[in-house]
Amino acid sequence: MESSTPEPVEDSPSSAAASGVVESTDLEPGGEILEKLKGDRIGETMYSERFVLSTVLKLPQLDGPLAEDEDFEKDLCSLWDMTIEADVVLFLLKHDVVELLIGLAEGSEDHRLVEILLGIVGNMCCLEETHKVLYENKSLFLSLCGFLESSDTLTLVQLMRILTTILDKSDDEAFCWFKLIREQEDITEKLAFILSSTTSSELIQHTLEAVHAMVNRFTEAEVDYAQLNEFYKMFAKPCLIEGLMEGFKQIYPETGAVSQFEEEYLTSKDLKIIQKFLEIHENFIINANEVYADKIEAIVYCVHRILIPLSSDGSLLPISKAHVRILVCINSIYSAIVYHFHAGTFLALVKIYTILAKVQEQTGAKISEPMDANAEDDDAGSDGEFDIQTALGETLETLYFMAEPIDGLTISNALRASSLNEETIAKLCTALRETMAGDPLLGRTCDLLLESARQVWGQQERGRS
Repeated sequence: MESSTPEPVEDSPSSAAASGVVESTDLEPGGEILEKLKGDRIGETMYSERFVLSTVLKLPQLDGPLAEDEDFEKDLCSLWDMTIEADVVLFLLKHDVVELLIGLAEGSEDHRLVEILLGIVGNMCCLEETHKVLYENKSLFLSLCGFLESSDTLTLVQLMRILTTILDKSDDEAFCWFKLIREQEDITEKLAFILSSTTSSELIQHTLEAVHAMVNRFTEAEVDYAQLNEFYKMFAKPCLIEGLMEGFKQIYPETGAVSQFEEEYLTSKDLKIIQKFLEIHENFIINANEVYADKIEAIVYCVHRILIPLSSDGSLLPISKAHVRILVCINSIYSAIVYHFHAGTFLALVKIYTILAKVQEQTGAKISEPMDANAEDDDAGSDGEFDIQTALGETLETLYFMAEPIDGLTISNALRASSLNEETIAKLCTALRETMAGDPLLGRTCDLLLESARQVWGQQERGRS
């Protein structure tokens, strides 16, 4: 399933001649070449109609593997690059190129050729006009879905790009993609197999994004309550949950006793992947919790793996929308899986609480305000809705859900393995009393936390004396 050939979507053409781009030196005002090119260029671009059409028309005549014709492969990659331009996409649609590309890909066993053809279709899906072509020609869309059975990694990456783009960008009132998706036999099993079997982090990430787009689209955007039961019956299956877990472990593996997360801070890309991973589980665990009957330990493990790096200053600050959504999802998950205390998760959440509380106390800054003007996270400081109170509230609620049903000995054992002091637990209980005010078990839970902390530190003091 694996391949190391790079995706050329962002590549620059190797030469203007090969790519159908006109050199600026050929565009002298009043020159004969300029006048000819004005009639040949596509829309407002500097791309040549003649080059695009000649490249497309050569496709059915291709004889043998694409790798044996380097010049034509370069031309196809140049065409792939060109399709980021709306005018080029509209030009191709006018000539029914989508049908040609998918038909040729479907009949080819050349993985490189299929990757490029689907890559071009993927770029074309940035325009809704392409969505209309695929939606109105159901057989075309189902032919695309047929590539879920491909064994080639880069072909699957391009397919996932197509599915994600269509589901994320198309008008939910004009297009009901679920009606088409449900006709694809065993789609959930095929997605699960890809997630659990590939060793390509890129493919896992793109497949995760596609599954997230399906869950979001079919339970929120295309809300048809009569179809919700059908959606969960179709997608909320143990195989998909298991695939998601395996994919997560593949992206972020453990190396010995120390996880990769402990060695590296979470980048903005990491946070977005984790956010989508947790949002899928949040949706399923709330609406189809029976599928997690024997998978609670697995989701607890994943949450712990996420919180290890998230509880460091470097990964937590400055806080973005993704941070807050991650904390919201973890809160939702733990509110649904009561009686599953995990010492490592509990301690990591306490650490997150102390970091956020310290920021609030020292600066009064909202979570949406960037702590670092040079931060690379595009989401930082983008929306005042996500302030420090939201993050703190979600963290405190999760801590409460974890601690409320647990006995004092279990909490004492967790605290004994930490560097937390009694003052931190006292401040935590004060914050819990404010956040969870009115909960009938609030007093008992805070008293239990404080008593457990006093016992641990009392024993430690006696041991030192």
